[in-house]
Amino acid sequence: GALCGLAGALSCAIVAYFSGSPVLALIAAVAVGAALGALHAIWSVYLRADHVVSGAAINLLVMGFALFLTRVIWGWRGTSPSAPTMNAWILVGVGLFLIALSQIYIFRTPWGLRLRVVGEHPRAADTAGINVYRTRLIYTVLNGALCGLAGAFLFNNLGRFTDGMVGGRGFIGIAAMVVGNYRPLPALLAAYLFGFVDALQMRLQEYIPSQVSLMLPYILTVIVLAGFLGRAQVPKALGKPYVKEQG
Repeated sequence: GALCGLAGALSCAIVAYFSGSPVLALIAAVAVGAALGALHAIWSVYLRADHVVSGAAINLLVMGFALFLTRVIWGWRGTSPSAPTMNAWILVGVGLFLIALSQIYIFRTPWGLRLRVVGEHPRAADTAGINVYRTRLIYTVLNGALCGLAGAFLFNNLGRFTDGMVGGRGFIGIAAMVVGNYRPLPALLAAYLFGFVDALQMRLQEYIPSQVSLMLPYILTVIVLAGFLGRAQVPKALGKPYVKEQG
């Protein structure tokens, strides 16, 4: 997720720089994120690779490719010049709308019920006629697209691309998901908490060493996860490859 965001930010910077259109840049960011999500789905769903190994491989691929592209295009390693942006608050509004929509979709629609069944009991879902592989593919691609949207937000907020702009926020997002018990609205509240601490550490740099303040969001993440990890209702099939029975 984190590096789909980085890829989204980079593609957003490239398209915005050459086209001058923030809208086209946003579309590119979402498309690139979706493409990386599809790659992850092929490896982990259809080829049954370990999802952690697949994610790590994509992370390394994106990090190296980002350094290569910025060097080739602009001659600077890991950074881009300024490019046209849109108001980041527009993307904040889009994000809040998508969170509310996700809450309704997952818990109030038959498609959301199918998604939850695939996450909890894929064999039962298969028996009921739900295509487990296709369902996992669709939502992994959608996940990548949303990560690309997050990368577009980071680019539009900063106005340029840098290889360290994600700064571990994807992993903090995973922590927010766990703290929110895998529900969109509670995860949003957890994300606000982590975001508050991230903003606070910037203010605290005037009073304490910056190295210490930069650690605060990650220290909080570890502490909160230690308290919530055992209580979260983790989907039983999360991260487990599914093998369809023949017969």
